Amino acid sequence: MKLRLEARPVGEVFVIRCHGRIIAGNEVFTLHAQVGNAIEKYGDVVLQLDDLEFIDSSGLGALMRLVQAARAKSGDVKLSGVTEKTRKVLELTHLLAQFEVYDCLEEAITAAYLGSRYSRGKMGDARPRILCVYASSDVCAFLREILCNAGFNALTTTAIEDAQILLSATRAKLVVLSERIQYVRGRPVREALQDLVPDVRFVVLDENFGSDDPADAADRLLNEVNRLAAPA
Repeated sequence: MKLRLEARPVGEVFVIRCHGRIIAGNEVFTLHAQVGNAIEKYGDVVLQLDDLEFIDSSGLGALMRLVQAARAKSGDVKLSGVTEKTRKVLELTHLLAQFEVYDCLEEAITAAYLGSRYSRGKMGDARPRILCVYASSDVCAFLREILCNAGFNALTTTAIEDAQILLSATRAKLVVLSERIQYVRGRPVREALQDLVPDVRFVVLDENFGSDDPADAADRLLNEVNRLAAPA
């Protein structure tokens, strides 16, 4: 099977799921292009290798070059879901120790936020952390800019499942949430997120938020965020 990549940002970490083979030729070129762009924009990248069928010497060399490029920029390329076959290749080539390898995606993303050997350590940001969850990428961009300009460290995602990963990794105490998002994996979303961070607070955006006057929407958002973020 030719290499197929599925990519998405999870907060400030870029996740790429690899299907098929990483071999010399177009596959290596595609991997270099997509991961290289992600390193420039995000710094930290996680490669999900659960569905990787085969990697040749060129592919392994490409991984090493990408890891080195990321670490030169104080980021990293972490591996998650490495199959036994791929792990054996890394062991036989004595390259396993050159990578940060995690059993699952959640562990790899958490490592990026906690600051492992190579990643920049996003948890060192002193600004109050806010997690924003909204189905529209455009609204997420609006929320991020408004909150970051107001002195917060805003992380955004369009997927509630990714919100669970981000909340677990960052321990944010405030979540901005669309009222349309009611459940996650069959559970009420507030209950599921409070299981991760019991004292987390919520700002709920009504369904018209994305079409409201931007100045009014920003004002309402900041008023509510500042009220909940203020020391008790």
